[in-house]
Amino acid sequence: MKIYLKEGEGRRYMIPAPLWLVKAALGIGGIGVSAARKYVPENQRIYYDSIDFKELSKGFDVLSQYKGLTMVDIKAKDGTELKIII
Repeated sequence: MKIYLKEGEGRRYMIPAPLWLVKAALGIGGIGVSAARKYVPENQRIYYDSIDFKELSKGFDVLSQYKGLTMVDIKAKDGTELKIII
């Protein structure tokens, strides 16, 4: 997976994120969510509790079959662009 970011001033960044690394981060993501949970307002904690990291990891397994797929393509008014490609 590659993340492309272009700022309004013209600076460009390309961040390579291998799917195995993304899946590894999801594997330990539960620890980060549980630590961050105590700083989230009570009425918004249901969103954190509803994340199933195992199912999310399975979703990335399926996405690996679609190399070249553009997942996100956003252009802001200030010229900032973000693109995420599998």
